[in-house]
Amino acid sequence: MTDTFLEDLYREMYQKIYAFARVRLRDEQLAQEVTQDVFVLAQEKLDEVRHSPNPQGWLIRTAGYAVQHAQRDRQYIEQRTVPLEETRLSAPPPEAEDDELKQRMSPEEWLLLRAVYCDGYSIKEAAQLCGLSFEACRKRLLRCKQRLRRELSMEQKGGKQHVGSNQP
Repeated sequence: MTDTFLEDLYREMYQKIYAFARVRLRDEQLAQEVTQDVFVLAQEKLDEVRHSPNPQGWLIRTAGYAVQHAQRDRQYIEQRTVPLEETRLSAPPPEAEDDELKQRMSPEEWLLLRAVYCDGYSIKEAAQLCGLSFEACRKRLLRCKQRLRRELSMEQKGGKQHVGSNQP
């Protein structure tokens, strides 16, 4: 015999919990996540819910706590993030590009660096642009930046040799 207690409670309360969360959060996707979290918790604490004098009230109270938690998380993220517009570097006009810097890398590397750091592409978007997987793109960016740092630090120390090139 299967226990349908939680299924029946889910059918009865899902729309009410979702509507409650949506009104409080003003975000449909987040409200769906909160509603799902409430029922996952109910599954984990099934004995507590089953023996509650008011299982529906238990779900509503739990939804209230979940909404508060989601609001705190959202506020935390908003306070600690910088809008994307403020993090993008403005791209220099093509005639102002550093030809010496451009010569230090392959055209593919230049395209990748410029896409991410000048044009504001995400790594995922740059990967699609260059026909790479996300991980391959991320690793190429990392290696390219490391190589440029080494070259530039050698240059500052007086050594003009390009790392990775055949020039003396």
